[in-house]
Amino acid sequence: MEYRGLNLFDEIGTVELAIDEARKTIHIFDIGQVVTPVFNFDVSAYELSDGFYKMADILRHKKILTGQQAATELTLSQWLITNNVYFYSPKQRIKKYANGSIVEIIDRDKEQLLFETYIERV
Repeated sequence: MEYRGLNLFDEIGTVELAIDEARKTIHIFDIGQVVTPVFNFDVSAYELSDGFYKMADILRHKKILTGQQAATELTLSQWLITNNVYFYSPKQRIKKYANGSIVEIIDRDKEQLLFETYIERV
């Protein structure tokens, strides 16, 4: 699946999505930084970007990863908490959003499957 949105420089860009229904996970290949998390220096942590929230709301309304519930039954926050998201970007960087927080995956041994299966595409 593809999603088009604006990147940090207000240019239209495309991200590629791979959705794993069984694991309630979305894999996002984002070369153009359209929905990539941004680093907030005030709190020294990554935060979800406005572009990501817009994309996630579209996916929620299309009933993707909602367990066939009506999209209006779940708020965007509830939908996000119940799913995991992996962000793949250049230079073999992977960020994982789970349970309301974002971590950067650096340890290849722990997440070897991700690097072998997905990072090769980036």
